[in-house]
Amino acid sequence: MNKPERMQRPWLNRMQPREETRPMERQRSDDLYHTSRWTKLSAALRRRPDFACCAECAKKGIFTPATVVDHIIPWPVCEDFFDVSNLQPLCDRCNNEKGQRDKPLIQAWRKKQNKPKR
Repeated sequence: MNKPERMQRPWLNRMQPREETRPMERQRSDDLYHTSRWTKLSAALRRRPDFACCAECAKKGIFTPATVVDHIIPWPVCEDFFDVSNLQPLCDRCNNEKGQRDKPLIQAWRKKQNKPKR
């Protein structure tokens, strides 16, 4: 029995080779997020009743279950990574949005730290 002829697939010609279509590589989060201390602290906070709902959604009157513990003031700026008073519960969506809002603040802070003193 002969094999059937290979069919032409017109969409394949338009696609880029596989190695050129790799997804963007995400920068690894800071090592402090991978410590036992942070894992235990964030897990303990997520079990607390006041950390059950997303803080950002609650401000809008929407009650969404919190899935992450977030630094209110980005931790490179506030400098104390484990300060419980600087932590808040957020859902994934609000955490991603807040992360995008915080990036310019963190970049400006880092730029300011690298300036030579006069």
